[in-house]
Amino acid sequence: MFNYFRFILFATSAPILMNIAIGHPYPWLPTMLLAICFAVLSSICAIAIAMFVQPFFLSSLRDLPTASQKPIWTRLFREPTGRDLARFHGQASTSQLIRYFGVLNSERLLLMDPKDIKQVMDSEAYDFGRSYLIRRLLSPILGKYSPVENAHLLVEDVTTNSTDTDGHTLSPDNAIDILKWLEKATFKIVLIAFFGSTVNNDNSLFQGLLQEFRDAFATTSGSSAQMEMALETILPWHIFLALFPFNDVRKTKRSMRRIRGYCQRQIAQRKSQYTPASRALPDKNILDTAIKSEDLNDEEMLDLCTTFLATGYKTVSVALAWAIYHLSTRPGVQALLRTEVRASFPAPGQTDAPPVTSDLLKKMSVLAAVCDETLRFSPLVALTYREARTDTLLSGSNQVIPQGTILAISPWVIQRSSIYWRSGEPTSESLSGSRTALPSPSTWDVTRWLSDKKGGAKMQCSFMPFGRGPRCCIAETFARDEMMILLAALAARFDFSFHSSGRDHDPRPEELRVSFGVVAEPVMLMVRAQPVF
Repeated sequence: MFNYFRFILFATSAPILMNIAIGHPYPWLPTMLLAICFAVLSSICAIAIAMFVQPFFLSSLRDLPTASQKPIWTRLFREPTGRDLARFHGQASTSQLIRYFGVLNSERLLLMDPKDIKQVMDSEAYDFGRSYLIRRLLSPILGKYSPVENAHLLVEDVTTNSTDTDGHTLSPDNAIDILKWLEKATFKIVLIAFFGSTVNNDNSLFQGLLQEFRDAFATTSGSSAQMEMALETILPWHIFLALFPFNDVRKTKRSMRRIRGYCQRQIAQRKSQYTPASRALPDKNILDTAIKSEDLNDEEMLDLCTTFLATGYKTVSVALAWAIYHLSTRPGVQALLRTEVRASFPAPGQTDAPPVTSDLLKKMSVLAAVCDETLRFSPLVALTYREARTDTLLSGSNQVIPQGTILAISPWVIQRSSIYWRSGEPTSESLSGSRTALPSPSTWDVTRWLSDKKGGAKMQCSFMPFGRGPRCCIAETFARDEMMILLAALAARFDFSFHSSGRDHDPRPEELRVSFGVVAEPVMLMVRAQPVF
């Protein structure tokens, strides 16, 4: 690919060297003026080459099937979303590689061949860095502090505390943004899992931390984020952005400083209380275990803390919001789920019920089917990127891609594609008791999982809601258990209906507003909740 930085560096240094060579009496003045002029002109040339020459005349990928997109001036600082990629796939459904353009018309390749995806995400997913150490430490910890261990407390808390952080209450009369309410519940879970139950005693601190995380996530899908991505695509603008950041960037940095400050204080306090005698005591939370292991330094422990809190609360709350939306538009499935949950889960306030275990969750087929189908049809991460570090031959499509090529892998597309999912084939009995065919992968239908353990998936990479390979989400089991427990508690207590805002029908998935930031989250998902007894 075209090296824009070297081009500008050469163009800027040329007049300086020329001026020195001719020996001007005041070398600094013409040198400065010439350097500024050449820097501006070379920047314009670099951008023009990147946008209009490189993709169409110089790129070795220019003969690949290319998606039809809107005129460049309408998408100059906009990266295509999961919905856009689904449309590109529809335009060239038989193509293994689809070329499209991102910010500033930079090239991207959408991978659709299973062998290519396995190669990029599994067999050649190099350079893991220190994430291997964190993965090795965190794997047993997350199992030990699974939400299943405190399921009875979660059920009690969710079913008795039905007010969100803005004071809105779940009720049949009030339509509230269900995602905000769910964020409160999931954030409490990850906070207790990492720091212990004592952090739950300070409500003002809890509310403040949650708001800081909300502010940080709110800037990841806005126009400033797209602009920053565009600038960093062609020039080393990170220095400029550090000095003169966009307002959204400043807001994110301010929120993260406050979050990291809180985590630093917690880590320092726990380490000061740690003694050799503490090693013999049972661990009560993830932070205590991390300190006892002595495998992470303070900075790595701080990164672990902020990453776990941010991803742990956001992903599960968004997944639950999608599940409640789908259930609210399908009352029959919602009733079936409620029946199963009430037969297995303890009722609120019940003290003599058997404990909730991982084995119990695995036996709840409808609950598992609802969760799996939600994660399939509405994946949390709609799009992930990989960059080719060297010239590489993709084994599936038999295409050589040059170093620096950006490869796009979209669960939003893959998990709805007939390339990866069977449909129309006979299955066992459906929810109604009659035989049916596997539903189309383009629709949300839990019967695929009730009649087939794999849901009709044709291959392993058909279903990857938490990623795949060495870089998959290490907290997958923790997140799944948390999602299942909270959904079970909500389904047992409330009957959800969608507030359609004047529509004569519930909105179809493609009609919902979706923010494609770090996660693909529904915007203003207004829901009413009728208590059921």
